[in-house]
Amino acid sequence: MASRTPVSSSVALILVATACKVPEASSPSAPGPTSENATESASLTPGATEPGSPAASGGVAEPPGAEPGTPPAPGASAAAPNERPGPPLPELRVKSFGLHVGGAAKDNELRREVQRTLERGFPRYLDCYRLIEEPGTEGTFGADLVVAVDGGKAKVQQPRTKLKGEAFRACMIKAFESARFEAPSSGRAVVVSYSVKFSFGW
Repeated sequence: MASRTPVSSSVALILVATACKVPEASSPSAPGPTSENATESASLTPGATEPGSPAASGGVAEPPGAEPGTPPAPGASAAAPNERPGPPLPELRVKSFGLHVGGAAKDNELRREVQRTLERGFPRYLDCYRLIEEPGTEGTFGADLVVAVDGGKAKVQQPRTKLKGEAFRACMIKAFESARFEAPSSGRAVVVSYSVKFSFGW
């Protein structure tokens, strides 16, 4: 019996030592860094990117919920860096402002035909406006057009405008001269006084 006592004591000491070490490995009071905690911390850092992500490799980050490799939606594009919110810019407009056909006070059909012919030049008038010296200025341009007996191109006389710019003035004269008229029904030359107005609006 005396020879067995030391063995039993040694076994008891080993069991006690083993039991003390187990709680130390799984104790919740000493949390260590885990991969889940590390990922969450990195994602909360402004500008941080995960290794292997498109942003980290120089690509464009995909929107949340998008399948890898999914092309962007049609029309979707990054906002322009210099884009500023605000109301739309006003649009330049041109319209007939005055029309007088000599000797045709009662000939409404001739007046309408003359007006339609001159209004076909609206795109050219707008191009001429680019040549004024003070962009953004509203105003009118008018002139007298002499339509020959057989029609065709008119001779422009007495141009008048307060819009500044010799290049603009010359351009408008050429635009008026480019209009082609039908032969006047009266059988004689007709003088047409016509003006247009440039204005801005939405």
